[in-house]
Amino acid sequence: MLDSIFYPGSIAVIGASNNEIKWGGRILKNILSAYKGKVYPVNPGETNIQGLNSYHSVLDIPGEVEMALVIVPAKFVLSVAEECGKKDVKGLIVISAGFGETGNNELEKELLSIVRRYGMRMIGPNTLGIVNEPASLNASIIGRLPTPGSISFITQSGSLGLALAEWTINTGIGLCKVISTGNKADVDDVDLIEYLNNDPSTGVIAMYVEGIKRGREFIDAVRRVRKPIVAIKTGRSKRGAKAVFSHTGSIAGSDEVYSAAFRQAGILRVEDIDDLFDAALAFSCQPLPSGNNVAILSNGGGASIVAADECERHGINIVDLTPETREKIKKVIPQFASNSNPIDTAGTVSFEIYDNSIQALHDDPNVDAIIVIYVHTMMFSAMPPAEAVVEMKQKCIKSKSRKPIIACWMGGAGTEEGVEILRSGCIPNYPVPERAVKALSCLIKHSEFLDKVKVGAGQEDKMGRCK
Repeated sequence: MLDSIFYPGSIAVIGASNNEIKWGGRILKNILSAYKGKVYPVNPGETNIQGLNSYHSVLDIPGEVEMALVIVPAKFVLSVAEECGKKDVKGLIVISAGFGETGNNELEKELLSIVRRYGMRMIGPNTLGIVNEPASLNASIIGRLPTPGSISFITQSGSLGLALAEWTINTGIGLCKVISTGNKADVDDVDLIEYLNNDPSTGVIAMYVEGIKRGREFIDAVRRVRKPIVAIKTGRSKRGAKAVFSHTGSIAGSDEVYSAAFRQAGILRVEDIDDLFDAALAFSCQPLPSGNNVAILSNGGGASIVAADECERHGINIVDLTPETREKIKKVIPQFASNSNPIDTAGTVSFEIYDNSIQALHDDPNVDAIIVIYVHTMMFSAMPPAEAVVEMKQKCIKSKSRKPIIACWMGGAGTEEGVEILRSGCIPNYPVPERAVKALSCLIKHSEFLDKVKVGAGQEDKMGRCK
């Protein structure tokens, strides 16, 4: 049934406008920018909106309407929903605010009653819309469709979620779906988790959570999901919990209870927004490791030490390399460099050094994952080591290797071309070692959880999704 919202054959925008500063104008423009289905503007005060015939009511539209966006004042929403039901609309996205989040619970209950009576499904109210990149559908106020990717993002905060979506677009992180849940009067986290679990275009689920309405059902649903779920849960402090209630009307609940429930269900709870998308990026690009033994390669000793310290903090083992591996690496790095883990090339960089060293580390049976660090100086180009990493990634895909490769290209200006090579080659890259290690830690934790708890997880769960 949610396909009517995410893959509609036709859309009515109720409250559409010629004024693109208004929400009804902006959202209609965004839909028309890429969506290939039929679009019907509805506004009783207009006859033509953005080049399309406008209708007084959804009931006046001559064709079928599968999904409707409602962008009218709260006092008109009930009558609009009633008309949508009579029109046999299957899905609603109610952008309009002024319901449970403002204490107007009765109005929200009446809206839900209409939705249920006609067998519709509804996202909202008080939502900023949804984006479904595979359907070329931008039914939100995000300025553009994201880069194609396998990350689907569920957010209870509309403005934050849309800002983050814009940020991921600017950084080149691929997204599949962005869903602003709003008040979750009908469609909630349980519905969305179950839907995305069966969505072939979604590989990893990222969540911004303020509160969960159906706690037990949510945990049960998550435990059936094989795909990684990474979440940031706000409202930890008393002030934060109070703000959550006034924001979307959710009860934040005990933070300790949420942490315990998330651990039990296998949700990876992260501390901040960087961690959320860092982990999601790694899941979208790399396979899950078989264990927690890591090898680190760097041209900067200080950076490798920082990475090693962070690994220890997260329980990741800096593994001892086999004598054969060390001998292979010794042949390609300078005589004064270190061939023990972490590998330090002592500032020397070339395609050959990185290519041969990464290959040796990959072939070492003791190594489960590799972190490759490049610290930029004016003496070397950031491109050759990046090309070496991408070449190894292609070999891994062909051999169906389960050894993830995580990159950290440090130095900002001067690294851009190397970073672009990594991005194009589907290598997760991070600007500092700590973020690279934390992303790898999430891969390891999810792999361990699948092995221990989620019985029946197939080999496909362990393989990278970026081809």
